[in-house]
Amino acid sequence: MKIITVPLFLLFNCNLFAQFAIITDSDGYVNVRNQAQKGNTISDKLENGFVVYCFEPKDNWLNIDYSKNNKELNGYIYKDRIKYLSEFTKIPLITETQTKVIFKKDSLNITVESKPFDSKTAKLTFVKGDKSILNKINGKRFWGTDGEIPKNCYKYIKVLIGNKTIEIPKNSIEDLFEPTLFNTKINYNKKDDVLYISCNNSDGAGGYEIVWIIEKGKYKERKIAYAF
Repeated sequence: MKIITVPLFLLFNCNLFAQFAIITDSDGYVNVRNQAQKGNTISDKLENGFVVYCFEPKDNWLNIDYSKNNKELNGYIYKDRIKYLSEFTKIPLITETQTKVIFKKDSLNITVESKPFDSKTAKLTFVKGDKSILNKINGKRFWGTDGEIPKNCYKYIKVLIGNKTIEIPKNSIEDLFEPTLFNTKINYNKKDDVLYISCNNSDGAGGYEIVWIIEKGKYKERKIAYAF
């Protein structure tokens, strides 16, 4: 695992703008290009509603990271072809403790809880020849630290829509560590009935951005990006 040391103030500055957004274009899709220029070869096409991670605009272009067909991709799109998740209806925080946050508005109720990571019951795999750098947890690559054993993890994320309870699947949270609960944000796209649960998590150098997507009352997917 590559070790990257980044000062905390740089992480903060990088995250002042970079954020998740959805594609929204009158044509129903947007072309992704290899470079920030119109005449360049089109590398991909993304349909409306597709979630991308956007960096600060430059002139008329946005540099985006996104995942598709189990591949991590990058490209450029016109800056007016997206809508940031933060622009959708905000679900307010009503309760906050060190290990739990609760958000509520109308029939929506979202609870996110964390717990200490139990390294004794987990299978830890270290980098060959260096027992100080953690490579995998329970056979999986993980997010949240830069090779150190995590201190905390997600316990559960539950969404109550009226009388219907939706829980984010275990396999969508079990490789995520060092949750920063006070950074959790909930936004609701009422028109398309899509709920976005997003958070910026970090122990410092292991920063990442995560968003879980619930569409029409069913868990759909998650999107994840490096926070620097």
